[in-house]
Amino acid sequence: MNIATFEELLVAAALQPEPQRLLLAFAVAEPEPDLPPGAPARNTLVPVMCVDKQVGELDTFANLAEEAKAMGQAWDVLLITTLSGKQGRLPDPQQTDAALNKMLGAIQQGQMDRFLAFDRSGELMSYA
Repeated sequence: MNIATFEELLVAAALQPEPQRLLLAFAVAEPEPDLPPGAPARNTLVPVMCVDKQVGELDTFANLAEEAKAMGQAWDVLLITTLSGKQGRLPDPQQTDAALNKMLGAIQQGQMDRFLAFDRSGELMSYA
């Protein structure tokens, strides 16, 4: 399935044979530090909030963005991946925490290929 919207992601996750947790990391774009003189300016993503949600806890990007806004933390990009359960059960809290920590580490190292990224308006982003 080709995913082009947040809602399509929710449908794809709901259709998986095993239950899914969505791992969400909200990040801000900051100028990349320590660029050599004369190098073009680039941004790096810095995670500022993360959460896991069951597929059924989410319905629209707008509602998720409102929930994030209520937390009072500015963000520019939402990065998402999934964590599959086993034998009809969702991943346990320890597995979820470990996966979230791994996700945050990957973002900090610029390893973004495993994540879908959405801007603040809910548009799917591509990596350059």
